[in-house]
Amino acid sequence: MSMPIKRIEKDFMINMLYNEQIPIIYLHNREKYTLTVEKYTKDKIYFKSDQPIEDLIVGKTIDLIFKYNSLSISFTVEMNALEHSIKGQEKHFVGNMPEFLYKDLDRSYRRVSFPRDMEVKFTLAGEQYILPFPQVSRVEPFEETDAALEGAIEPDTHDFNGILAAIDHWIKDYADNYKVVLFKDAIHLSFEEQLIAKNGKALFLPSMSKQFPSPNAADYPEKYLITEEEFKEYLKNMGVNPTYFDKAIAHFFDSKKEGGILADLWVPLFFQNYVIGSIRVWIKTAEKVPFDYKVIAPLYRYAQALVLALKEKGYFEAHRIKDTLITATGIDISNSGIRFTYPHSSIASAITLNSTIPLKLLMPKRTISVNVQVVRSYKKRDTLFFGCRFLDITPEDMRFLFEYIYGTPFTEPGTSLISGHV
Repeated sequence: MSMPIKRIEKDFMINMLYNEQIPIIYLHNREKYTLTVEKYTKDKIYFKSDQPIEDLIVGKTIDLIFKYNSLSISFTVEMNALEHSIKGQEKHFVGNMPEFLYKDLDRSYRRVSFPRDMEVKFTLAGEQYILPFPQVSRVEPFEETDAALEGAIEPDTHDFNGILAAIDHWIKDYADNYKVVLFKDAIHLSFEEQLIAKNGKALFLPSMSKQFPSPNAADYPEKYLITEEEFKEYLKNMGVNPTYFDKAIAHFFDSKKEGGILADLWVPLFFQNYVIGSIRVWIKTAEKVPFDYKVIAPLYRYAQALVLALKEKGYFEAHRIKDTLITATGIDISNSGIRFTYPHSSIASAITLNSTIPLKLLMPKRTISVNVQVVRSYKKRDTLFFGCRFLDITPEDMRFLFEYIYGTPFTEPGTSLISGHV
């Protein structure tokens, strides 16, 4: 496994690269560039290339590698400044000082910059949508046990109005009234709607005792319900000073009691990872307080049925992604994997760590279709980066890809690309 070099050893090696003018290899567009360190400071390294590099730009990240005592060492540099020659090409450039150097490299093949004449496209599994509603990172499916659903009424039909009729008939035994709200966007929401949309959980207030129910595995499972800590975290994000949290919570409960609300429950409506609305039920009659916890599971079931009915009516169709083959931006590639980017969006959010996605690599004379596993993802500014490993590339495609990206005949994994013609 690759190991980061400690700071003191890293400083020594950077100094050695400069003093001994050790060649540093940059593989790019089937060319091998040999770099040397002209000078360095605490924050920057100044490089000189043996030949112009055409398409370096400020902000671009490149992977470099050198040999030290037969050990391969790699590091990544972000371009900080360039010095243009007459032809607009680069032989001198400045990079930010790398945070780490890595030794004992574990990659089967060396990573190189993404070729200019290659495209990368990916496909998302199933139907995907871009909706103008709040999004949560994870939806926790409610555990629908027979006991939890006891007393729930299955609607006679699966249309929206039929489900509302079932809710109307069932809820009378537990609450005084209910309301289904479909959000129009992610902005014009009430405080409670924003709260459940942010957390992707139900807001359950069985009574106005100025306390949230204490979560426990049996009665109030924390993974489905907003806790007092999450409520306070939301207040913090709104800019409320922590010293006023208790007063804000007391005011929240008091304002409901002043409005005649003695118990309150808000359940989110989920479509994929979007919160598209809510079911709210409340109690104004003292004899019905407190809310029975068993109202929650049926309401989650009704919420799911309502969303399915909306989908079947075409409610989300205008927001469905029609182009299932999506173009990304390639950053670098090897014969064992690829790194690409996509703008921060609901499409990028659908690509999760360890998930498998179909990928196409388009080249002038060949298109390679391969499934990849997302092994690393991170955000930089407004862009998401995905590091992927090829899962099922054929031997023929592997040979072609090797010769295409490295510009040299195919060699077995582990063969060094630092020395020799590339």
